[in-house]
Amino acid sequence: MANYKIIVNPAASRGKCAGVTQKLESLCKERSLDFEMVFTAKAGDATEMAFGAKNEFECVVAVGGDGTINEVANGLIGGTAKLGIIPVGTGNDFIRAVNIPHNLARAVKCLENLNTQKIDVGKAGERYFLNGLGIGFDAWVVQETLNIKNLRGTAVYLYAVLKTIYTYVAPKIKISFNGTTREENLFMITAGNGTSLGGGFKLTPNAKVDDGLLDLNIVRNLKKWEIYQNLIGVYAGNHVNLPQVTTARTDWMRVDSEEGFAAHVDGELLSLNLKSLDIQLLPKALEVVVAD
Repeated sequence: MANYKIIVNPAASRGKCAGVTQKLESLCKERSLDFEMVFTAKAGDATEMAFGAKNEFECVVAVGGDGTINEVANGLIGGTAKLGIIPVGTGNDFIRAVNIPHNLARAVKCLENLNTQKIDVGKAGERYFLNGLGIGFDAWVVQETLNIKNLRGTAVYLYAVLKTIYTYVAPKIKISFNGTTREENLFMITAGNGTSLGGGFKLTPNAKVDDGLLDLNIVRNLKKWEIYQNLIGVYAGNHVNLPQVTTARTDWMRVDSEEGFAAHVDGELLSLNLKSLDIQLLPKALEVVVAD
């Protein structure tokens, strides 16, 4: 019988995650799952817990949002355990890419069935990511979300976007990939393994988690009116057809900037002032429990 290490981030979704723990435990017991449940107290705990369990349990389960999933995945790379997910987060972007139900009971059913998919994993410097990496504007949006306490879900990101528009200055960035290099002031760069970031913004709408490539969106510096004009279209992924946007696919890229740039992975801030960053894709590097 499979055994499960369940890692709960009680602070996920502005503390909402703590409220589902009792129901989750009851559902797991109803389905006779052999599980051990532990709780994080601070950033980094989920990675440490997952690392210690990656060869001891058949499935290690992240209970939280994209940030919790990212932490658990960073602990599992190189191990034998599968990644299970109970989504209780603010953005919940990654579950869209791998067909994991948001409903708690259905998500637990997925754990019981243990139907899996091997997915690609991105790596930015020494940090792994499952869903996507953002450089520039959306990384500053992530920073702004940390200051928002009274909103949840997509509203958090939309409010942060509107605030960031007024203060953001696009840095001069050199980006190299597929044998080409360009240097200019760039609004943002997205490297997507999944299709959406920021609570449903389809920044890389054609990305697939198992095709061996990252989908790139490189957006030149935009005027404020251009941002407002095209903001709604990003939800549908229509921005990829704009002349201001360059799209490509690659398994490696490098970004450099003397001015420094902000970057995030899976909605978790890496830094607000990086000078360089290497990004690569590791094909089929993690096995994830998905819906049937």
